[in-house]
Amino acid sequence: MLDSLLSYSDSPLWLVLVVIVSTFMLEDLAIIGAGMLAASGKLAPEVAFAATCTGMFIGDTALYLFGRLAHVWPWLANKFRHDLIQRQVKPLQQAPWHQLALIRCMPGLRTFGYIACGLARVPGWTFTLANVISIVIWAAMIFGVAFVLGKQYAETLHEWLWFVLPVALLVFILGQRRLRARMEAA
Repeated sequence: MLDSLLSYSDSPLWLVLVVIVSTFMLEDLAIIGAGMLAASGKLAPEVAFAATCTGMFIGDTALYLFGRLAHVWPWLANKFRHDLIQRQVKPLQQAPWHQLALIRCMPGLRTFGYIACGLARVPGWTFTLANVISIVIWAAMIFGVAFVLGKQYAETLHEWLWFVLPVALLVFILGQRRLRARMEAA
């Protein structure tokens, strides 16, 4: 079934676009998906990894820029008054490198965290450099595991993929909600 969906277009360019856009929705699952595409031979590993990192960088930078834009657009500033965002502004002003590393490692914080970087006026070069380093390290770890397991268990995974994928997605979403609820309660 996966083959029939992926055969919509055998163009690697199409798959690269799908990987980039999917990082905007569920970043970690997009990394795993790119690793699996590389393991199955649908994309070259370096192309899949580069597409993943590109999508992550575009998404994170857009969120950062929204935070910066809130300084000049009152309507947007009002939308970003969420407690999770406001709690991250002061630590980002004090220790941006440390906080950016934490934001990358805690999936529930990413959206709010990168907006908070813009609101905290983290310098653009600091944000970009810390973000690129954290993207490469984080994506390499997850992509590497997905690629190795995909290569090792390709036949088994191929048979169970349509069962495992929705379950993994559900577990991921529920985990994100639980993490966010804990953070809001704190």
